[in-house]
Amino acid sequence: MDIFVKFRENLEIYKSMGLNPLSLATGCAVKVDLIETVYPALEKLRKELEKRNIYILPREDADIFVSTEKIIHKRLINGGEFDADRAISLIQVNQETAGNPQAFAEFLFRAYTSVKTSRKLTIGKGHSIVTTKKDGEIALLDLFRLEGRRERSYTVANNDTIQIVDPLDNPGSQTQVDVAISNSLNDLFTKGVFQGLTVIPVADAPNDELKRRLLGNYENFTRKYNMELKDDIQPSTKTLMMGATVIGKSDHELPTFYDKVDEDTVIVTTRYFGELTPINVHLWVLAVPELIELMEAKGISFSKLEETKTKALRVMSTPNIHVAKVIYNHLPEFGKDFSREEHVAMTTDVTGPGIFVIKEFAEKAGVNVELSSVPVIDRDICEFATENFIIPNSTIGTNGAIVMFVNKRLADDLVEELERAGEKPEVIGKVVGKGNGAVIVPPYVTKLIRRDNVLRQFKIKE
Repeated sequence: MDIFVKFRENLEIYKSMGLNPLSLATGCAVKVDLIETVYPALEKLRKELEKRNIYILPREDADIFVSTEKIIHKRLINGGEFDADRAISLIQVNQETAGNPQAFAEFLFRAYTSVKTSRKLTIGKGHSIVTTKKDGEIALLDLFRLEGRRERSYTVANNDTIQIVDPLDNPGSQTQVDVAISNSLNDLFTKGVFQGLTVIPVADAPNDELKRRLLGNYENFTRKYNMELKDDIQPSTKTLMMGATVIGKSDHELPTFYDKVDEDTVIVTTRYFGELTPINVHLWVLAVPELIELMEAKGISFSKLEETKTKALRVMSTPNIHVAKVIYNHLPEFGKDFSREEHVAMTTDVTGPGIFVIKEFAEKAGVNVELSSVPVIDRDICEFATENFIIPNSTIGTNGAIVMFVNKRLADDLVEELERAGEKPEVIGKVVGKGNGAVIVPPYVTKLIRRDNVLRQFKIKE
């Protein structure tokens, strides 16, 4: 079938559901802006929440706490009563709220204070996304009550939820859900967590038939990877939404040794960044065929674009369990001491904020960093995307690469192990000393990122 005919047919499928695929943000691009909205909002409400015995933890990939004999889970949507100790949240807001830090802060305040609990409530992880539907706002909280004696392990919980992965694919396809679940699991895998995995779906759709189909895809995924699937209440905003709250355990310490990152530390990535870029370029060159001529003038053939998109979807829909096992093997056992030359110090994954996550974690460790390389899935396609304002940051991904801060003596062994696991790792930078989280980047980064508020976070190497 002609690709343009298929494109038009898919447009009609989405339109019949009241959706415009050209307005849907792909993957982690749907996140509320951290720099402009989320962080300013959190600063506004943190003290007011603490007066009500509600505490928001500093930014981390997932909520981490010591396991107890009994962990009781309950999901609340838009408030309710449950004596909880921990919470992770999914917040979906409309574009007006997402663009206003004060309005976003007020929404968060209502969401977090809507939980009636007699205990100190710790918000360990928050995830926030944008919908184009004005009345599609929702606050979904997964709550945990910790009972009984403490165990010698950590429980790690996370939520990540997106709207769509590939707008040219059927909205109910298995690939869409595979990417969405893998993306949420990735924040566990970055910490070396792969044991006792439980998936609690978060799914919504414009109609009940599509919603049932999406939930069936969760069954297929968890059966394939031998994970537990837990049924629970779902949102009913009639917006397209797919993701999961995921829970796992580890009997090792986790790579959050921020104070162990020093001048002998290098940065290793498991693979390239920017998987969302070829998907967005492919969509827009079909919607605006004039872009094909511009693209080919840059030496990028349509067949190359399709091949790159296929490559991106393949890695995005594959859970990084194999990477988690490599990280796990380079962590101390629970309660044991960290060794700089044997253990991974700090990890994160490159998703919605793109390489800005490296600055976030450099700040957490109190170090300055120099990146010698910013590998992307295809440099020409990524530069074309930003040059033509198709995507403002072509380093963003979903179920993205995992970056690790490790001692330089460990780096070679780690790279070799990751290669044996099927990855394409490389050393992309180093720590240059203690500091406030400055990140020096190569000059070509300005061709990969067009958002001024992101570029201002970096120092461009002269």
